[in-house]
Formats: sequence, C-alpha cells, structure tokens
Amino acid sequence: MRTQTNAENNRDWRSQSGRSLIETLTVVAIAALLTTMAVPQMMNARRLLRSNQLPREIATQLRFTRQQAMTQRQAFTFQYDNSTKTIKIFDHNNNNNATSGCNITGTAVLSASGYPNTSCSTTVLTVPLATGPIAPADLTYGIPSNINANSSTALDDGNTMTALSGTVVNITFQPDGTVQDATGGYAKPTLFFYNTQVPTQTAVAISVLGAAGRIKVWRYSTSASKYAE
Repeated sequence: MRTQTNAENNRDWRSQSGRSLIETLTVVAIAALLTTMAVPQMMNARRLLRSNQLPREIATQLRFTRQQAMTQRQAFTFQYDNSTKTIKIFDHNNNNNATSGCNITGTAVLSASGYPNTSCSTTVLTVPLATGPIAPADLTYGIPSNINANSSTALDDGNTMTALSGTVVNITFQPDGTVQDATGGYAKPTLFFYNTQVPTQTAVAISVLGAAGRIKVWRYSTSASKYAE
C-alpha cells in the first residue's frame, strides 16, 4: 500500500481554492474585527441621519396642523409630549358642530376644560418620534449643556425656547393660520431638540411666528456658535 508523503498531506489541508485552513481562519478573524469596528460607526451614522430628519418631520406636522385649521376653519392643536416622545394633533371641532356647546372661538378653546383634549376634540394623528436607531432616552427636549447659552437664548427671529408645561408643549393654530395665546395675543412657540448621543451635531430648533404662522427649522452651527437657518 502506498503511503502519503508530507507534501501530499500538506495539499490535503488546502481547499479547492488553494487556501490553507490557517489562512482561512486568519481571513475570518480579520473580517470579524473589521465588522466589530464598523458596526458602531454605522449605528452612529444611522442615528445622526435619523436625528437630522426629525426637525423636518416636526415642521411637516406643524404645517399640516396649520393647513387643517385654515381649511376646516376651526382650531387645531399640535402637541409634543416629552414623556412619550410623541406628536399628537387635535381637531377641536369648534365650528358648525352639531353640539352647540362645542361652537366656541379658537381662543376660547385654549381655556376649555381638558385642553387640548377637550370633550369636543378628536385626535387626528399620532406620530412617534423616537423610532429606528433613536431610543426614547436619546431624544431630549432642550439645549445641549456644551452649547454657549448666550448664543442660544434667542433665534434670529426673536423666538426663544418654549418651556414644557408638565411634559408637553401645545401649539394651537387658529382658522386664519395664526397662533394666539388665551388673551388673543400672538404667540411665538419654539421647540428645541437634540440627541444625547451626538448633542452638538443634532441640536435643532423649530420656531413658529404666531402672527404669520410661519414655521422655520434651525440647526446649530458649530462654526458660527449659534442656531442658523
């Protein structure tokens, strides 16, 4: 019987592609190492992308709320709830309602019992903001602590951050598209957000000029040390 030579034994260790077992294991180990290094970078990139999409989404929902108020000629409220990181839009049904007690002015809605979720109101839309790579704990209402407060107390349009009322901010659009307070004066609500994982890179503000109903998105500029359009 013929005995295999050492050269023949070595050839048995090689795969059909000509790679030895050791070479294959080395390639697998390198690939695993590269994957381990790449995954956090990919997650950060996805988190940053999703965070950069949020202000546009919030502005879109604000514009939708305003458009509904003007189209239906009644008050609509945009609500941001920081406890659930959720947007809700309420239709106050305060015009031509079959229930006479619901037919009140848009400013009166602001003082109605249970506002904004009054007995006459219906929820039109619910939009969760903390989705995909953004965890609820990552999305923060406010201004990052490492941003100079002097440059962020007011935007170029004069708006400043609206404080949370409990855990929410309510922005009610009137039938003419304006935003007013309970006394009939024009309000200038402004929402500030950032992602705690990448705070400076994701610091944004969405402002509303009550008299015109204009909605603007601002992003923090590290080079200018301020929020800019």
